[in-house]
Amino acid sequence: MAVDIEPLLKKMDELAPQFGRAQEDLKTLVSRGRAQDYKGAMQNARLVLEALLRSLVTEELKQTPGKAMLDELVTKFRQQANAGIIPTNVLAHMSTVQAWGNLSAHDHAGSLDDSGVKVGLEEVVASLNSLVTILTWYSEKRGLTAAAATPAKVASAPAPTGSRLPMFLGLGVMAVVLGVGAFLGFTPSGTSSLNEGVSAFATLDTVYATWKEPVPPPACRRAADAAQLAKVATDPQALALVDQPSPEASYLLARATNATLKQASPALQPALACQGFAAAQHLAGLIAVREGKLALAQKFYEETRRLAPGWVDNRADLAALLVSTEQHDAAWKEVEGLIAAAPDDAVAYLLRGILKDARGDKPGAARDLCRSVKLGSGKARAMVEKAGLDCP
Repeated sequence: MAVDIEPLLKKMDELAPQFGRAQEDLKTLVSRGRAQDYKGAMQNARLVLEALLRSLVTEELKQTPGKAMLDELVTKFRQQANAGIIPTNVLAHMSTVQAWGNLSAHDHAGSLDDSGVKVGLEEVVASLNSLVTILTWYSEKRGLTAAAATPAKVASAPAPTGSRLPMFLGLGVMAVVLGVGAFLGFTPSGTSSLNEGVSAFATLDTVYATWKEPVPPPACRRAADAAQLAKVATDPQALALVDQPSPEASYLLARATNATLKQASPALQPALACQGFAAAQHLAGLIAVREGKLALAQKFYEETRRLAPGWVDNRADLAALLVSTEQHDAAWKEVEGLIAAAPDDAVAYLLRGILKDARGDKPGAARDLCRSVKLGSGKARAMVEKAGLDCP
């Protein structure tokens, strides 16, 4: 089936007046789409999503979004404390818009003689189909006019669109979701409809949302594999059978191998080679910590921090590493940022308690450790009991 962008542009043109200050970017998006400026259209889609999320932070969380950017805003709504405000499937569509917007906003090439990233009709249709779904949900949530009730139906295109795999250095255990389903053969097809393609990525992105992990960059993914990868995402035996794996499939194999066997897998290297793959960098850091290569782990964590500044779990792991290596000033800065981003994160208060204790602030350390206990940290509870503290 031919891909047609016009139904999506028409739908967004109809929706634009309902979306306050975001309507200017929606109108610009429509204009750019009709002018075949697809990179520009994706960048405007990203701006629209950012405006909606800032509004949700203000209205639903009763917080001031400040200078938070899109990556941090999406991560905020993936946190357990804010679960349910945005449905998981809508978060997955937000990840699609986020990923394509990020890809289209950057060159991604090296030498000036190299070609930059190419964004075509199929890619922009995938992104805009997700944006229409998001706008529809937001419109219904706020009781806007019925014009947004049904997303536009369009034809085929691939879609793009990352977990708490916590392994705090000496401060926690690996959380593992182990798949036990039988392997289902991979039969890639280039003829799936757009809705099927988006649905396949949405299902896989739901897995990443469950892990509270950023999705891979679009360039690291393959639409034809998405549905099967979602089914076997934690099964290393099934993942090892993927024919000509994409960087994403390689990452999932390395992740599952690390989780089930506590072993590094050579499959991680193709994922690390894919530019901008934050989750792969973080996994490499986790493995380096286990192998005692702490300086290397720090480099991986810091690169992840650069790629996904709003990823709470990476910030916690980086902070824990800095604490354990007695880089107290850097650790303090990271922990304070972590608490600001995730005020209900038990590990953040545990780490700050340790830092306060190292500074000689015993009362402050006790308060933070008790707060960590209240938030569910077993490690903090053990420390409190050992110190003979009484938490209120």
